[in-house]
Amino acid sequence: MHARCARCLLFFFTAFKVTTSLASANDEDHSDEAVVYTKLGIIRGIQQNLQCLQRFEDTYVNAYLGIPFAQPPLGRRRFALPEMIEPWQGELEARKLAKTCYITPDSQFPQFPGAEMWNPPNVYDEDCLALNMWVPHKHDGKVMVWIYGGGFYSGSPSLDLYDGRVLASRQKTIVININYRLGPFGFLYFGDGSPIPGNMGLMDQQLALQWIYENIDSFGESAGAASVTAHFFAPGSFRYFHKAVLMSGTIANSWATKEKNMAIETSMFLAKKLNCTSENDPNPDINLITHCIRQAPAATIQRAADAVGVDQILPMTFPFVPVEEDEHFFKGNLITKMKMRNFKRDMSVLVGSMKDEGTYWLPYYLLSPKTGFQFNHTISADDPSNRALINRAQYTRSLQSFAPYFGDSQLVKHALLHAYEEVSESTDPHERLRDGVARFVGDFFFTCSLIKFADILADNIYGSVYMYYFTKRSSANPWPKWMGVMHGYEIEYVFGQPFRHSHLYAHTQLASEQRFSEAIMKYWATFASEGAPNPQWPKYNKVTRKAFVLDDEITGTSHRIDVDVHGKFCRLLSEAQAVLNPGWFIQRGYLHNSAIRVEENVATKYSTQ
Repeated sequence: MHARCARCLLFFFTAFKVTTSLASANDEDHSDEAVVYTKLGIIRGIQQNLQCLQRFEDTYVNAYLGIPFAQPPLGRRRFALPEMIEPWQGELEARKLAKTCYITPDSQFPQFPGAEMWNPPNVYDEDCLALNMWVPHKHDGKVMVWIYGGGFYSGSPSLDLYDGRVLASRQKTIVININYRLGPFGFLYFGDGSPIPGNMGLMDQQLALQWIYENIDSFGESAGAASVTAHFFAPGSFRYFHKAVLMSGTIANSWATKEKNMAIETSMFLAKKLNCTSENDPNPDINLITHCIRQAPAATIQRAADAVGVDQILPMTFPFVPVEEDEHFFKGNLITKMKMRNFKRDMSVLVGSMKDEGTYWLPYYLLSPKTGFQFNHTISADDPSNRALINRAQYTRSLQSFAPYFGDSQLVKHALLHAYEEVSESTDPHERLRDGVARFVGDFFFTCSLIKFADILADNIYGSVYMYYFTKRSSANPWPKWMGVMHGYEIEYVFGQPFRHSHLYAHTQLASEQRFSEAIMKYWATFASEGAPNPQWPKYNKVTRKAFVLDDEITGTSHRIDVDVHGKFCRLLSEAQAVLNPGWFIQRGYLHNSAIRVEENVATKYSTQ
């Protein structure tokens, strides 16, 4: 089973401008017009015609697909830090999308559009360090760099969902999607100074940003975003971006990093599954292990990594993720940097979450009859059997599966069971229980971490912080209606999918879907150029916690502001974790007051519920 997890999605924006531009072109497709001369060599792309799309001023964009930015990570370079690509002779053909780095596709719901849309359509290959770029005929100096999410074990810059032609054309901006190694290929770790130093995937991202910074002039502009926030703490990335959009995640999420010893333990577990070390070896030789793993076929490594993932005890944990301390990317300890507020400050940030962040994960992680979130993808999504009308025993078992995150405390369990039963607006008791589990998963793994991180940013960066709360459900969403406004379902509007794939949307709603997508693209692009999405959007601060609501209203003359989204429940979760592990929260700078005082407050709150 592979859910496409935790996108931690983001854009990086830059403020550099140059005056060079591409040659003019006519309405027909001509690859001759899509030729650029870079410091590394000549790149020949392809023109993508937009004439079939309604209301488009541009008739084409130039696409440069699969441009390598690093040496192939093969042989001795497998598991090593990336190396910049060397100049080439002749023309580089950039007409095919970047290959997808080695992953295992999601097979939980075969041929179901809601799952298959996240499975890359192209070749999976270790030689994958490349980027895709879309350049409009006319542009205004913006460059938007997309770093896809996927729990650090899945994803691709070449998903159809991430096609940048509409965004580039409508907002007159260059759009670039970058690739990075995933799973063990990007995040295996055997210690500082070892041949496998960890965070190779993050270094891939950083090298891609460097490539863009050094070569974007040739394409007409200059550029500088879970993954994204990691770069806030990486000194080597600072010069490459000035603004970032954080969509549903941060490096502070519980699943996003691992402590060094735990990362080594997981990596040794993989080595044992590959027969590169034995269970009984008290002093394993890391050099021999490295040599052995480098000799293994990529498919064998991927299967072993999948087996390690199956052995994860806790739901919503992933075996190979960034290690929180290193000498090359973070250049120190991430947690210490967070505590000391040691991160990039000269930037502005747009952050946001979905109304129903938690629902997507339930059919993947709580699909047992004991928990009640089975989904039959072979029948109608809204068939009564797909409504997940759980009973109280299933509700209790569902939340109990996350109890280890809270030290298996009965006190905390009782408080959470009581609190999350009250979140739903439904009068149906089964729907109330179902919605409570979904809200808990969304709050704990996504929304609350994002809010805490936004609080820290608002107090410390020189630019502004803006927050959105996304409440519009797409008419193209194939999942059951009760799942609502799901994790990841804002992306289609950011990339203009209602224009490219209008057939996916309800005919009666298509015009409003396109207007909404146009508004979202404009907000993102305006933030990129001006540092604020629109004049009515309030700046975020940790006192009022105002969030701009993204719903159909924004296509008219009105808008809504929500205050302290999910705040009561986020405070409950923070206090619960602080009681059980106050050092974790204080260490990350989330709590500055006495842990004893916090414990007294929570004990009082729990005793009254």
